Amino acid sequence: MPSPRAAEPPAQPSRRDRMLAAIGLHRGGRIDEEELSSAILGTVVGLSTMVAAGAHGTLGQVELTVLVTVAIYWAADCYARLLAARSAGRRATVGSVLRREWPMVEAAYTPLVVLLVVVLITGNLRVGIFAALGAGTMLLGGLGFFAARRAGGSQPDAVRWSLVSASLGIVVILLKLVLH
Repeated sequence: MPSPRAAEPPAQPSRRDRMLAAIGLHRGGRIDEEELSSAILGTVVGLSTMVAAGAHGTLGQVELTVLVTVAIYWAADCYARLLAARSAGRRATVGSVLRREWPMVEAAYTPLVVLLVVVLITGNLRVGIFAALGAGTMLLGGLGFFAARRAGGSQPDAVRWSLVSASLGIVVILLKLVLH
């Protein structure tokens, strides 16, 4: 006879869990501040690189430049964390640090997918970059909101932090407008 628990449908993930899973931040456990800070940094680095690479590159060059740049930042951040742990007398395994900081790379995926889809639909790299910058700015706002809520902030506090995080993306968009 099957157990009563086997007959119960699995619980539906919350909207927050589905959104975070879509950008690669939720793996069934609680999201910690390291993952959120890595995702915010990866998003800002990716968007900034997209602005610079989009000035003279093709779609493929922009996509590759963003991925390589974010991967270099990820590797440097992992190395710095391993070095800091050693200097503090702690033992950190390379694999655990690489996995823990991976959201930095994952956060760059969403704007890159938006860029690819918009350029394939419109045939216009500039429009694709602005769409990706907009998506990245919304992603930053969402990450700021979730970070504030995770830290125990009230909803109004989370909205303020969301606006602060999104302002990083807005600065990148303004940079794009001024430079190109």
